[in-house]
Amino acid sequence: MKNSEPEKKTTAPKRPQNQKTAPSVSFTRESSRVIAAPRRRKKKTVNSGIVTALVKTCLYLVFVIVVSVFAGYYVITIGNDVFAFVKPEEPVMITVPEEATVEDIAYLLHEGGIIQYPDVFKLYAEIKEDDGEFIAGEYEVSPQLNYDQLLSEFKYRFVREIVRITIPEGYCVEDIIELFVSYGIGDRESFIHAINEVDYSEFRFVRELEESGNLEDRYYRLEGYLYPDTYDFYTDATPAQVVYKLLNNFNRKFKDVYYDRAKELDLTVDEIVTIASFIQEEAYYLEEFENVASVFHNRLNNPAAFPRLESDATAAYAIHVLTGKRPDRIVPADLEVESPYNTYKNDGLPPGAISSPGYDAIVTAMYPGKTDYYYFYTKQDKRTVFSKTLAEHQAAIRADSENLPE
Repeated sequence: MKNSEPEKKTTAPKRPQNQKTAPSVSFTRESSRVIAAPRRRKKKTVNSGIVTALVKTCLYLVFVIVVSVFAGYYVITIGNDVFAFVKPEEPVMITVPEEATVEDIAYLLHEGGIIQYPDVFKLYAEIKEDDGEFIAGEYEVSPQLNYDQLLSEFKYRFVREIVRITIPEGYCVEDIIELFVSYGIGDRESFIHAINEVDYSEFRFVRELEESGNLEDRYYRLEGYLYPDTYDFYTDATPAQVVYKLLNNFNRKFKDVYYDRAKELDLTVDEIVTIASFIQEEAYYLEEFENVASVFHNRLNNPAAFPRLESDATAAYAIHVLTGKRPDRIVPADLEVESPYNTYKNDGLPPGAISSPGYDAIVTAMYPGKTDYYYFYTKQDKRTVFSKTLAEHQAAIRADSENLPE
């Protein structure tokens, strides 16, 4: 008998029923190269794109920085040249020829080291519409001047000079006009127009004066209101500007309570100012103001016995305005001058003030002393003698006359 081993069979293990069969894939060299190659090319493209973008960005930033630096430098240097922010102090002598143009000036300034950019200077002058009318001559020019100042440096310049003017208490319009004209401000005709014609109705006292309707006989409409004080004026001020400033000062001094006080006395503001001008002219010493004021008020309050104020100062004012000359001393003939201001010839108050009274005179015109005086006489020593009766008054005059120098 033959001994033979049973033939072995190779059997594939059974796959679980629920296990899926993996798809068949061919791993040939050719297929692997085809699949892998595109992936390497894609990776290389992405990396080079990022590098390129970074390089471009850096170049752009460098360009912007460089341009900004140069632009900033020129903006700063040109700005400094135009506005002279930081420049040397030492002046430079510049000689401007006849009929020099803006271009000539730019060249001279550049050559002198005063400006750095002559073309910018010319452009600046063109924008400013500068006429280029320069005056020939030698100039000491500071490098610290800006373009505006340099353009005007070689031209005629009117310097507004300021003058200080003091108007003394008791000056009348004639005196005040002469004072201002002597300082080169205005002329007589312009001042008379400003005083008599220009509208200043914003001031209450001017409105009341014009509403009174008693302006026909006044020599000067605003006599008494050109307030005496010390002022600073430009020499090119107009008479109207001068008058306005004086009136504005009066307006500040004459407070609202004084309007009320005038009504209490049954007087207008203009009548108060007129009485104040008498006090200013007749009294030499402040302590005598109240008694002088009392004489005028006593007479005004007793018109039957004293219809006329008989103030020498009113006759002197009339002569001054009519002749242009102020009498040194009143003589009997002066008291006969024909004028509505002469209180020896006319009853009551004149048409207006005879001078510009100061503050003390205005106040005492409203608050006179309580006296029985109706007369006063100013002696040679400028002291005033007050009297209740005509006999007392005449005796005072005789006593003083005896001491007159022969």
